[in-house]
Amino acid sequence: MANEDKAVSQAEGERKNAFWADAIAQQTDEKFKQVVSDGKTPSGRIHVGSLRGMVIHDIIFKALVDAGRQTEFIYRFDDLDPMDSFPSYLPEEFKKYMGAPLCDIPSPEKGFESYAKCYALEFQSVFESLGCTPKVAWASQAYRSGKMDALVRTALEKSELIRKVNQEISGTQKQEGWLPINVVCEKCGKIGTTIATDFDGKTVQYECKGAKYAEGCGNSGRISPFGGKAKLTWKAEWAAQFNLYQVTIEGAGKDHYAAGGSRQVTNAICEQVFQRSKPYDFAYEFFLLGGKKMSSSKGVGASAREVAEMLSPELMRFLMARYKPRTAIDFNPDGETIPRLFDDFDSFGECFFGRKQSRDPDEPRIFQMSQVREELRRAPCDYYKPEFSLVAQFLQIPHVDLRNEFAKRKGTPLEPVELAELEKRTALAKKWLERFAGDEHKLKILDHADGVRQFAQLKPQAQQALGDFSDFFATTNSEEEQWARVKAVCETHSLSQPEFFTAAYLVLIGRPRGPKLLPLINALDKNFVVQRLKGVQ
Repeated sequence: MANEDKAVSQAEGERKNAFWADAIAQQTDEKFKQVVSDGKTPSGRIHVGSLRGMVIHDIIFKALVDAGRQTEFIYRFDDLDPMDSFPSYLPEEFKKYMGAPLCDIPSPEKGFESYAKCYALEFQSVFESLGCTPKVAWASQAYRSGKMDALVRTALEKSELIRKVNQEISGTQKQEGWLPINVVCEKCGKIGTTIATDFDGKTVQYECKGAKYAEGCGNSGRISPFGGKAKLTWKAEWAAQFNLYQVTIEGAGKDHYAAGGSRQVTNAICEQVFQRSKPYDFAYEFFLLGGKKMSSSKGVGASAREVAEMLSPELMRFLMARYKPRTAIDFNPDGETIPRLFDDFDSFGECFFGRKQSRDPDEPRIFQMSQVREELRRAPCDYYKPEFSLVAQFLQIPHVDLRNEFAKRKGTPLEPVELAELEKRTALAKKWLERFAGDEHKLKILDHADGVRQFAQLKPQAQQALGDFSDFFATTNSEEEQWARVKAVCETHSLSQPEFFTAAYLVLIGRPRGPKLLPLINALDKNFVVQRLKGVQ
């Protein structure tokens, strides 16, 4: 591109035969530095939807690095914003801070210097655990250090143009004399309740009139809007941040991309007011939890920390990386979701290491981008990974030694990295079984009397098939040979394979369906299985 500020073309950036982030990277001009950026107002516990934005931008950043581009990743916390909504988990006493800058409100939890830091640093600890290490920028520091002063001045001097842009694009009507800033009231310290007018080059006139969510104190006067005594209204601020940090690539949630919406207004302010080409931008879909959208400020939905605790860091990145930004993610931890996610992650790894053919050419790259540590992203470690559903299954069988069981399945003793993976998946499986797994995943082996009773209720073909299989089962530990025998006895006794499995589950666990049968019976005492499948009294 001829223009340094034009990061990439405004095409969608999804070239054929390229992972979506690599397609974006390929369109950038290698002569110019690329700055990937994202941001969030720490108005409460930051929900997992914002974590999706973080990981999307991190993947783009890493794709640029892999493409040899000079690049930087910046994440902004807009902590000078007012508290404009009240999360349900806050003590009632915090309502007095409505309208105050988030950075000036006390922390609701011990150990943090402010409300903003409490929730921002919680979110930072989560995204850093996922291998995202952007440079973190705080709006309060940018304003109070004077770094934003020139941009604030430009916005005030061109306030009529900003008013016109808002009106023409979004239809928002601002009264004549309106200025695109909120002043910190000198009396009550609130920032969301003030209206500013009449910029004379040094000061503005303001009045603390109140807002829908907070009362004003009625104070008025003139004040300098510089040095953090005021902040730009959010669309003007967003555009100014593009300029301050020299942003070349920044997407946003799809709600910002409605016709006449905030991103369209922001882009116009960026170009017309601050005389800078807008960054390459793209919309990404919502991260839904059980079909519901989440809100940080209202305390609705699961926080990034809560969802991250359900999964390993690699699996959390995988969940975000496997879908293109324009695909919604509806994550429901109940039922099969988490076991299937582990299975897919392991399958994508098999494709990366060339042991199986991928269904989608992006699968190896998605696996690579799901690695948390940079050295593993560049050269993922190939090792045996215990199947998550089997870990959960074996945890529920008395006297099963997980290390021995998976060493037996692998064929050799587990290496230290494999033991660590087993330990990690064991902890997650325990949590999943306790909180999310359905009854079909819960295991309780029937006692002798109930098992015999279930066997007696089977039709004769099923009894004979189970008995024939049990004789063969006594002679081998090979699941491959056992599976071949299942097919053979079903054919001999005119029984379908589903009927065979249903019969086996009924006599073992009293239900017509259950976890994988062959791993289950091979983890149990062999003599017990033989007798149970024969219906021994």
